[in-house]
Amino acid sequence: MRRPDMLQPSTLDDALTALTKRGTVPLAGATDLIPAMRTGEIAPRVLVNLKKIPALSGLTRRRGALRIGALTPVAGLLRDGLVAEGAPLLAEVARDFASPQIRSLATIGGNLCNAAPSADLALPLLVLDARVEIAGPEGAREMPIDEFFRGVNRTALRRGEILTAIAIPKRPVRSGAAHAKLGVRRAMDLAFVGVAASLRLAADKKKCRGARIALGAVAPIPMRARKAEAVLEGKALTNDLIDEAAAAAAAESRPVTDLRASKEYRREMIAVLVRRVLREALRRARKEQSR
Repeated sequence: MRRPDMLQPSTLDDALTALTKRGTVPLAGATDLIPAMRTGEIAPRVLVNLKKIPALSGLTRRRGALRIGALTPVAGLLRDGLVAEGAPLLAEVARDFASPQIRSLATIGGNLCNAAPSADLALPLLVLDARVEIAGPEGAREMPIDEFFRGVNRTALRRGEILTAIAIPKRPVRSGAAHAKLGVRRAMDLAFVGVAASLRLAADKKKCRGARIALGAVAPIPMRARKAEAVLEGKALTNDLIDEAAAAAAAESRPVTDLRASKEYRREMIAVLVRRVLREALRRARKEQSR
């Protein structure tokens, strides 16, 4: 492996200028980048170290919304009370993310930009209606996170752009969210299937006013199961309706067979896990007190 040169900008503008040059690659936690460099999948001429840019790290809250800098380590999602209060599902997923050593290095932005179909942090962000903030040579822009993933290891980032932050809106009243991950081990393993869901209830706590279901490792991208969401919205959340939504989620998934699991097994497990997380999300939403 050829050792690339290293640039260490201290401002976002300097980093963006550097990244416009051919052969440059941004460096964050490097937990995905270094293995890819060792296999020759990525061979950068220059690494642009983003770690010394303060504006890319940290958590803030504004009018109830939570903003997370892209260079915030996964471990930081567990230490900061703002995440536990404003996006507890994200903290739950971060708790089972890899190992303590990797959590201290890996960043939330790096996990999203790697754009693996099984990306752990993508699923809670999809069901929490997160938006991503992007900076580049032509200025800043933002988009819903469900528009960010474009294919296996491909995102909406253009040449010279970097992900700067993730914004999560204030949690609605009478809402609940849950997740489940199927793998050989609880952590330190890629998921065969990952599922997350959130529900927002009407005042009677019976009808669904909004639903989000996200699936991982069963399509080229972490995906929203929109047909399954439509099954739930505006209706009373009975067990039969939840079963119908789970079947719809399995039907719209696009799993493949690989060394880890067959597509038939994955599809069957989608229905099982979606049913499970919807029931848990419903339980949490009914328990939630209006804020």
